[in-house]
Amino acid sequence: MLAFTFVGFLKRLQRRTLLRSALTSAVATASDFAAAHALHGVEVPATAATVLGCAVGGVVAFSLNRYWAFHAREGRKRTQVLRFLAVWATSALLNAAGVGLLLLPGGGHFTYAWLVTRGAVYLGWNYPLLRWFVFRRRTPTTR
Repeated sequence: MLAFTFVGFLKRLQRRTLLRSALTSAVATASDFAAAHALHGVEVPATAATVLGCAVGGVVAFSLNRYWAFHAREGRKRTQVLRFLAVWATSALLNAAGVGLLLLPGGGHFTYAWLVTRGAVYLGWNYPLLRWFVFRRRTPTTR
C-alpha cells in the first residue's frame, strides 16, 4: 500500500511544475548556501560570497529545471542557456543586493538575510521567468 501511494505521489508530482521547480530550487539552494556560507566563513565579503554561491547553485538549477522540473528537452539548449544566464545574473544581483541591504550596519545575521532574500527573489522573480521565459513550452501553431 505504501509503495502504491508513493507511486501515485510521484505521478502527481510530474504534473506540477511549481512543486518540481520548488524541489529543484531547494536542491540548488542547498548547494548555493553551502558554498556561500563556506566562503563567508573564510572572510569573503557577504555580497561576493552570495554571487559565487549563486554560480554553484545555477549549474544545479539549470540542469534539474531543464530535464526534470519543466521537461524542456525539446527546446534549443543554447537559447535556454542564454535565457537562463540572463535570469541567473539578474537573480544573483537581486540576491546580493538584498543580502547587502539586510546586513547594513546594525542589520541582522547573514543566514537570515540570505534566506529571506532567497525566498522573495525565487517567488517574485526566478520561478515566473523560468516558467514562462526560459523553459516555456512551445504551443503548436494552427493553420
